[in-house]
Amino acid sequence: MDNRKHVGILFSALLLLLICPLIAHAEQKTENACITCHRFLGGKLAKPVSEWKGSIHQQNDITCDYCHGGNPNVTLGNLGSLSQKQFAARQALAMSRSNGFIGVPAGKAMFDTCGQCHSESVDRYTNSIMGKAYLDNKGGPSCVACHNAHHNSMPDVPKVCESCHKDTSGFDRIDPMNVNQTTLNVLSRIRIQIAEQKARGNKPPLIAEFPKELGAFQIGFVAFGAVLVLLVIGYIIYLVLENRR
Repeated sequence: MDNRKHVGILFSALLLLLICPLIAHAEQKTENACITCHRFLGGKLAKPVSEWKGSIHQQNDITCDYCHGGNPNVTLGNLGSLSQKQFAARQALAMSRSNGFIGVPAGKAMFDTCGQCHSESVDRYTNSIMGKAYLDNKGGPSCVACHNAHHNSMPDVPKVCESCHKDTSGFDRIDPMNVNQTTLNVLSRIRIQIAEQKARGNKPPLIAEFPKELGAFQIGFVAFGAVLVLLVIGYIIYLVLENRR
């Protein structure tokens, strides 16, 4: 029995040695000075944290420092018991420029920040008419104007466009991330088609048009199927007429 007891104690000790570092690592991972401090301050300063909760960034462990820089690993202690001077000292450590704190990124800094994870999308938008207008301070929307700053999401096009554009017809058929002169020409043709449909009361054409997104093979396959159906119908009619004789 004594041997079993010693084995049990040894096993428990080994188990604690394995579990304790995991618990410490988990606590260290979830502790973020930016989140803790902003939540403590409350009001408008806590709003970014509440908006971030449940966002796609929060689900992927993208915290404040990824976009705003700074040091999220500052030991805060009990914020409620800190003096104003002690609190300011911790705040200065977390928001130190030497620790890479950039505050709210804007202009090219925003594109550089978002491009760390979304380089392909940022490159496309940078070369678009709207992206260039934003960088040149000519009214183009920034990334957060459409995707939100903290509760990031895929924008609902064309609804999100209504904040800047009165007429959003056809916007759901173009690539909003890469608006160029070709896009504008395509949009113009789409709007002409929409106007023509309204003029004839949205009645469908006598001969249905194949959707443009279908490839040549798909269109050929659909056409072959239609011919096959017609042959079957013709054969059935032939049998019916033969039986009547």
